[in-house]
Amino acid sequence: MEESPNTKTIGTALIISVILIAGVFLSFLNATKNQGNIVLPAGGTYLGPTPTAGKPDIRFSGLEARIIPVPADDVWATNEGKQFPYSFSYPKTFSLGVFTDDPFDGVTIFYGNTSPQENLFFRVENLTTINKKEYIGKPMEYAQNWYKDYRWSGVSSVTAFTNSQGLKGYRAKYLDENGKTPYDHVFFEVPTDSNLIIWISGKLFEPSIFDKLVDSVSWK
Repeated sequence: MEESPNTKTIGTALIISVILIAGVFLSFLNATKNQGNIVLPAGGTYLGPTPTAGKPDIRFSGLEARIIPVPADDVWATNEGKQFPYSFSYPKTFSLGVFTDDPFDGVTIFYGNTSPQENLFFRVENLTTINKKEYIGKPMEYAQNWYKDYRWSGVSSVTAFTNSQGLKGYRAKYLDENGKTPYDHVFFEVPTDSNLIIWISGKLFEPSIFDKLVDSVSWK
């Protein structure tokens, strides 16, 4: 029996409907999968993975300091790593955010209308993952050359020290385009793994606050 024109039309409409529904469903799944770019304060947060190794990260490239005020009577709290066994103290008024799916366990601060991505100040860098294997076992050389991947014009000095928790670190002063050193960076050796280096930026802190935070960093 030959199909009527109406039957063919209905069949075509059904096929189109199925295709449209499938497209909507796939779009929904994709949107759900990409919701990891939302940032939430103080704990369960995710800004996404660190950018491809070897490419400058805009979260580190700003040279200007952005000092966050701290009340004189502020209480200090302890932040512990989510993926690595580090800890450090910080002013409790700071609203910290962590990168729960970031392999480098990054920490940022939420403040006013500033960008949390640009406020990243702490992370554990894996020299193998970021294609810096030549610096494994050479943390001071890494600190001396770190600036080359960003917008700093040079290095002024790198000084070795040991904090009160027994971690060996390197305090670096990098030069901006005007030959100034607006804030310090600190790199700590990880005692249990020479592939790892803790990086901390002083961009957001008064020097005394930064020094206290740096002195509190420990690795269990």
